[in-house]
Amino acid sequence: MISFVALLAMSSISTAATPPPATPINPHPWQKALLKEKPTHGISMGSLFVLFEKTTLDDVRRAASLGEISHQGDAGESIYWLCYTSLRSSPVERIWVIAHGEIGGSAHSVTSISAQIVPNGKATTDCPSLPANLMPLSLDNNLWLNSAESDALKKFGSPSYQEKTWRSYYFNDKKLDSGSWLWLQAEKGRVTSLHAGQVTGF
Repeated sequence: MISFVALLAMSSISTAATPPPATPINPHPWQKALLKEKPTHGISMGSLFVLFEKTTLDDVRRAASLGEISHQGDAGESIYWLCYTSLRSSPVERIWVIAHGEIGGSAHSVTSISAQIVPNGKATTDCPSLPANLMPLSLDNNLWLNSAESDALKKFGSPSYQEKTWRSYYFNDKKLDSGSWLWLQAEKGRVTSLHAGQVTGF
């Protein structure tokens, strides 16, 4: 069984590409989950809906017609990802679409996404400009970067955990051995960074 800490480890340094950002939230066991339903099932990227554990990284890359799948880590700490920069949003946003190396399987099914506001950000070779057909970006709960922090509180209530500017929400489906999460960072009342995902058989 893959440990939850290893499952969400994203802080290793990759020299090949810009890895998903680390988060200061220390992962906790699912028994602390407070939500009665999943906080999100996936992300809308324009005309493409990325459903966690179903849509693959290749599906996203084909829809974008650009992007390179990067990799870091081994075994339970292995992750694959695509990174894009949304230059059409204001402020500029960056998104990582991530597949856990083991749970995502050989098809690299998407298990999580990470996104953050990057003031004065620019597209890079490893995080190219997101094409217009994959805009706008939004979780299926209608929350996204620059959303009002109060909207999340109204939708989900008290978080499972809170650490400085971060709030975390968890859902655990014990029957399916599945867990879902949403982490939000807010500054001055607006969401500036988020992580969301789902895994089964952890």
